[in-house]
Parts: sequence; C-alpha cells; structure tokens
Amino acid sequence: MNLISLGIAIAVGGTSFTLVAQEDNSIDVVEEEIEVIQVTGSRIGRTDMEGVDPVVVLSADDIVTQGHANVFDALNSLAQNTGQFIGEENSNNFNANAQAINLRGFGAGYTLTLINGRRIPVLPKPSGGLGGNVVNLAMIPTEAVKRVEILSGGASAIYGSDAVAGVVNVILKDDIDYTQATVRFGDTKDGGGQSKKFTFSTGGQLDKLSYTAIIEVDQRDPIYGDDRDWFDEPTDGPDASRHGLPQVMSYWTRYQPKSWMLNDLSGRCENLGYQDVQPGWIGEDDAFDPDPYYCGDNVYDTYTIRNARDNVSAFVNLDYELDDGRLFATLIGTQSSADAGIYRYSFDANYDVRTDINDSSTWQGSRHVYRQFRNFEVPTSNQEFDESVLIGIVGIEGVIADEFDYSVTFTGSQYDYKDSVVRLDDQKMLSLMFGEKGVDWDQPWDGDRWVVVNASQLNDNFEPNSNIDFFGQLTPDMFEDALHTSVGEGDSYLYSLAFDLVGTMFELPAGDLQFAFVGEYTKEGYKFDTDEKTVQGEIFGWSGITGEGDRDRYAVGLELAVPLADSDSSIGYLEAKLAGRYDYYDDESDVGGAFTYQTGLSWRPIDELLVRGSYATSFRAPDMHYMYAGESSSFVSSTDYLTCVQDEGLTSGQGWGDCSDDYGTGSIRQNSQGDLSLEEETGDSLNIGIVADITDDWSVTADYYEISLEKKVGTIGASTVLRYEAECTVGFDQYGNSIDPNSAKCQEMLSRVSRGGARGGVKSIVTSPFNTGVREQKGMDLSSSYTYEFDRFGSIFFNLNYTHIFETNEKYLPEDELEDIRDAQWNTEFRTHTTGTLGWYNDDLAISLFANRLGSSPVRWSEDENERYDAWTRVNLNTSYQIMDELSITASVVNLFDEKPPQHESEKWWPFADISKYNAVGMEYFVTMSYKFY
Repeated sequence: MNLISLGIAIAVGGTSFTLVAQEDNSIDVVEEEIEVIQVTGSRIGRTDMEGVDPVVVLSADDIVTQGHANVFDALNSLAQNTGQFIGEENSNNFNANAQAINLRGFGAGYTLTLINGRRIPVLPKPSGGLGGNVVNLAMIPTEAVKRVEILSGGASAIYGSDAVAGVVNVILKDDIDYTQATVRFGDTKDGGGQSKKFTFSTGGQLDKLSYTAIIEVDQRDPIYGDDRDWFDEPTDGPDASRHGLPQVMSYWTRYQPKSWMLNDLSGRCENLGYQDVQPGWIGEDDAFDPDPYYCGDNVYDTYTIRNARDNVSAFVNLDYELDDGRLFATLIGTQSSADAGIYRYSFDANYDVRTDINDSSTWQGSRHVYRQFRNFEVPTSNQEFDESVLIGIVGIEGVIADEFDYSVTFTGSQYDYKDSVVRLDDQKMLSLMFGEKGVDWDQPWDGDRWVVVNASQLNDNFEPNSNIDFFGQLTPDMFEDALHTSVGEGDSYLYSLAFDLVGTMFELPAGDLQFAFVGEYTKEGYKFDTDEKTVQGEIFGWSGITGEGDRDRYAVGLELAVPLADSDSSIGYLEAKLAGRYDYYDDESDVGGAFTYQTGLSWRPIDELLVRGSYATSFRAPDMHYMYAGESSSFVSSTDYLTCVQDEGLTSGQGWGDCSDDYGTGSIRQNSQGDLSLEEETGDSLNIGIVADITDDWSVTADYYEISLEKKVGTIGASTVLRYEAECTVGFDQYGNSIDPNSAKCQEMLSRVSRGGARGGVKSIVTSPFNTGVREQKGMDLSSSYTYEFDRFGSIFFNLNYTHIFETNEKYLPEDELEDIRDAQWNTEFRTHTTGTLGWYNDDLAISLFANRLGSSPVRWSEDENERYDAWTRVNLNTSYQIMDELSITASVVNLFDEKPPQHESEKWWPFADISKYNAVGMEYFVTMSYKFY
C-alpha cells in the first residue's frame, strides 16, 4: 500500500485504519502495543478517539481530499460552523484581512483556538470601535498542520475562558521522515485570484533528536469587483431604477426651498471620463436647474471580494529523547502582507455662500459639492496590511515515581499588526477648496462641518475654484498638502507556563481511576493605536481605534476518569468524567475568579455502541478591548427618533417603526469607550449522543446539544442610544409605557447624544459595552462514515456530517423578551449545514467529491420577512495520482459547478448578493506537484 491509499485510509476514519492494520497483522503477527492518545477536550490519554465529548477530526489528508486551499477553508466548511464572520470578502470593515470561524453562531471570539493544545495571541486590531479580538486563521501555514480537532461545546472546565461554543485545536506535524518539495498553482475560471505556493518540508532522526522543518511561501492575487460579470456593472442589479451609473460627482442646492435640489453638470462629465446621468427619481421640485444631470461612473472596479496576500511561514519541531521522557520545542512564524481594495474615496461639503463670512445677512445661497476620486487622481482606494506572528512552545515531559506522567510547558507568542490607507485631512482639504480659514471661510457651528464661504472664493455658479477646480481635471500633486496616511498599528502577546500531571490515582474494581491535574499562569496583553488625527476626527470619512491593556491569569484544574463498570460486567463498560477548574483574573475588571465544572458519562453496553452524555458550565472573560478601549470612533447611520416623534406629533403607544423612512441621521460619528466594570459571561452546555459501529465498515454518530450563555457582552449601539434619548425626552415609549426622564438611565443616555450645528441634528453619540445579553441554542449533529474495500478494484469511502439548529433564543437589551430568532430575517446563521465526501482510491489513484450544503437562509431585504433562499451547495473535485514513488500530482476544482451566490430583487446594492454568507469567487482550480527526496 503506497502513500495515497494509506493517507486516504487514515482520512476516512479510525475504522478504515483498523482494517489496514488487521490486513498487515494477518501476514506478520506481532505483539501489538496499544497506543494511548490525547484528544481535545481531555488531558487524560485514551485508546479511542470517541469519548464523552464529541470531537471532529480533520487530518491533513482530509484538507486535501476535500479540495480546500488552506486551514480556514476547511474549518469554514465544518457542519458545526453555522455562523458568519465578516472578513476579507467585505473589505469595508475593521477585520478586512482576517479569517475566523463562528461555531454555532455565538461569535468568532466564543470559539477557543489552540495550537498543540496551547493558546496563541489574538489579532491586535479589534473587530470594531467596541469589538472583540479574534484568532486570525490566515496566519497558520497549512503545510505544517497534521490534523485539526474540533470540540463543539463548552469546555471551560478543561481550558478556561472562551471555550463556550467549542475548541479548535490545531495539531502540527512532528513525525516527518523525508524531504519533499511541493509546488501548487491556482487560478479562477472568471479571472483574478491567481495563486502560487511553494513548500519545502524535511524531517528525520539524528540519534536521540527528531526534527521536522517546513517553509511555506504562499502568494495570491486579488479578485476585484469587475472580475465577475454578474456584478461588474450596475445593470447586473435587479432594480431597473438603479441601473444608471452610480453618482461620482454632483452639485446640489440646499434648502432653497427643498433640502436637496440637483444642479446641472451635463457637458462636464464626458471630459473627465464620466457619463451624464439623470436620476429616475428626479422631479420638478427636486431640480434647481432645468433638466439637471450628475456625473456617473462604474465604481465597482476598486472593491476586492478577496484580498491580495503574500505569506511566508517557517515551522520547526524538535524532540530530544531522554531516558524517561523528552524535551520538545516548536517554533512557528508567519510574515504576511496584503492589500484590500476598498470603495472609491470621496469628499463632500455643505456651505453657505456669503459676501462676508461674519455677517449672516449677506447670505447668497447654500450648496453641497460631492466627488469620488479614482486612484490616478488620488490614490485612496487601497488599504495595506503588514502582519507577523511568532509562536514558541518549549517544554519537558517525563515520569515521576515511575507512574505519573508530567509536563512543564512554556509558551511565548507575539503578534504585530499594521494597516495603512491614504485619506484627506478635512481642514486642509476645505482650505484647498475655499482658501484661508477665518478669512475666506469658517465653521461657525461647533462640531458641524457645515461651513460659510466668501463668494469671492467661488465662481459665478458658487462652485469652489480657489486652489483647485473641484469639478475639473485632478492629479495627485494637487492634493499633496491635504493628503494624510491613516495608520493603525498594534501588537498582542501571550506568555504561559503550565504544569500537567497525569496518572492513576488508585485502582477501583472496574479499573484504574485516572486523573489529570493542571496548573497555569498566563500573561496576555494588547495595544492598538490609530494616529491621533484620525482618532480625533480630523480625517474625512475615516475613523480610528485605540486601546491598551493586559491581564494575568492563574488557573488550577483537576480531571478524573472514573471507571464504574468494566466491559465484562452485565451492563458493559461505564465511565464517568468529572472535571473542575478555577481561573483567577488579576486585572482591573470585575471578573475576579470563575469556577467551572463538567460531569459526563460514557457507556458501552457492547463494543459496537457508545452512549454518552455530559453537562458543563462555561465562562468567558470580557475581551480586553471591551474593557480597555480608549478613544475610538466609527461612522454609522441611524434614525433620529426624537425629531420624528416631535415633528410627527406621535403620542404614547403610537409605533415608531416608520421613523426610519424619513428621519435618518445621515453619517454621524459614533464614539466609544471601554468599561472596566464588565463581568464574565457565564453559560452551560449539554450533550447527549451515541456512536454506533453498524458494521466493521460503517459507523454513525448522533449528538443532541444545548448551549446557553448569560451576561453576554454587547454594545449599546447608535439606534438604541437615540431611541432611549427620545423616550427620556418625551417621557414615554412607543409601547405606551411611561419613562422617568430623571432616572439614572435617562440621565446617562441623554448625555450620550450631541446635537447642534447649522440644522440642529444629531452630531455624534457615545456607545459602550454592557453585560445583559442572553443566547441559547438547541440542535443536533449527525455523522456517518462508510468504507468498503474491493478485492481488486480499490476502495470506496463516504462521509456525511449534518448539523440542524432546532431553536436559537436570544435577547439583547434588559427590557427585551427572550425570543426564538432562528428564522428571523436579520439572523445570518444557517439553520442547517451539511457536508459530504464520496471517494474511491487504489494504490496509485484517488478521486473524491466533497459537497458543502448551506441550508435555507432568510432573504435579508425582502418585504416578506418569511421569504428564504433555497439551500445552496458547492461541490469540490479532487484527484491525486502517484506517478512514481517520489513524484505525485494532485488536481482540484473548487466549486465544480460554478455556483454563484443567490440573488433577489431586493438586493439593490452592489454586489447584489450577500457575499458574506455565500462565496462569490466562483470556480477555482489548483494543480499541485510533490517530489520526495528519500
């Protein structure tokens, strides 16, 4: 049996590996030593992958067989990964270069990610002004991965904080005994996204020292919005009224008498490479000039739906054999640079025209100018990322008193991050347009960008032409004095020292009572700074995050495996698992200490059947940025409920649902701050399941689960703050309840809203985190694995994994009722997720199909809140051929049938589909060649 057939036999499960072993032993019978393995979810070794906790295993061969390009693609395809993480497919977000998974939809931060059972540093940049930190899977080199073990459920009693929805444990290679060079080329059917990867792997034994070393270089080109013909033009959208080119340059008259009246730019667009566009909604009352036009252009070419990325990774694992143990060291480092194409940057201004800026009686009119910039005019549509991660794990394992296994492990890790983008200094740009501040123009309303301008700085049509012709030809040199590079820079670190002791406590009638003790000390911290000008709001249309903090954690834990009946008893083998852990956080928060525990039973009435059940408590310490967020800001659009209620004369009990139609705030600044008084989130999980070996070739598992979390940290967002402001001002809410304006809550909420400016609208709001959310989920995981070996024609295998969510209950604010949101229109989680692999292999050839089916999903903008997209399935094809012992070739086609994201008539805005939920890359193919130097 060669490497292909052996690899696939291992990949399809323990059953097929047993068959191979039996086949070999039938020829050469030897005394077999039973291998004891440690599986994620327990520190006590066992002889079987299946136990109290349901664990899914993805081997390196599985990743290849299923046609995945990297670790993230493989984990993202897990059936248990029902939630979404908005990353690089939506480049206009805080984590535009990150890859993370979201088990059970609880959020990416509620899945604990480990490497070789040890914690690693989080991405220093949070997922928002007030957002959590995640582990970035893009920084893990795929070639270094031996397997990934996924426990989907609470495991805080073993691992501490964050193990709420599950644990992902990436096990790295440690047993390579060859030297191999691998080259992979990839491309997409529709263009863009070409990739090249080179890997060099070597390993072997030098006396008592074994070593594994890998270098991986992975380069990938971007995929832009105009690389896909189904969203590269406005006419691809479902709404015919929006098929005109998007507005890129326009001129408006304000409040004469209507708030927005379009001025004519026709005849000036074509010279700039634009087109004259007259919007379909224009009416006589909307036009200041007769028959007005704005300038339009196709702007979709700047967006990327997948970033350009260059990764260089190195990995070394060393093991030195001692008389009664070993010394071990693992070092992994990744350097990454990436580019994300973002929207065309724009600049706009509202201004009053006066003959004397200090005399309001000289007012001549009010105007608004708007223009988007192309990269050859101002290079502002590309965000750059530079990241590096270094992780070191060193330790010693041995035996104490000839019966207790011990290990002492030190982990040190560092993550450095930087992003940058070119933007415009707001004040300098206004001076570039209008002249000297205080002389030619000014801002008389504190905190409002509405300015007053001397008519002498404008042309006869009141257009700015002081230093630049805003509606004319532009070149980068014109903007030199106004350009600003906005830089976000940070780092995170984690240092940990752990002592583990495992052994037999004493013998019971049914067997040995085994224990595992762990003591840990961890110090972790982060710092993230955005340049001061960006944080202070001096940069137009861009916001910044700051935060810095650290904490120490001490933990002790004990796990017991208690045999209650042996396999020869009348009831079969019965074992109990008991685990408890206490974590103490030495920081400035109100977390203090947290105790978690787990109880579980595993019962084998017969060798072919395992019945299991467990109950565990869990907790999660608040993300450090929730506590330590400094002066941070972002831009949001919300609803001005107070103005709506007052202008519409709404009374107590009248609904406010229609306020969003006519009382939008426009883009306002949302300032945020951390809260050191946050408490830990607490939860529990229940699992009941069976594992059945129907035949020697066919096994089935079924697990029912419940996961709940209380005191979930959330953010009081702009809409909530503005709703509270309205309630506290008028003294009632939309449901008819009386509100006390003098309450502490009202005083706090009223202080969070800043109003004023030329028109008395909302200028900014303040948000903060809070501890009141609740989330519960109930569901079931099913899996089946089948292998059949033909006498002469190779072997076939089939794997199926299915997750079904029965209900997801959630509440966000203290006054909310707990509600089943599984089918809610705004819920992005898939209620079912199915994966399946079908394959055949012999000694030289392997062929497999992998299907990834996402269940039905709500149509997010549909007028019918119950309307859903049909299930969506992508299929990967993978073929491997062993040309000779040293040389193999693999060809993979991802998304074999070129499935595109589902579209709906309500998806009126680019990219006319929800590409955060549905992959928009289309068909992609890879060819890999490997050569071994024995």
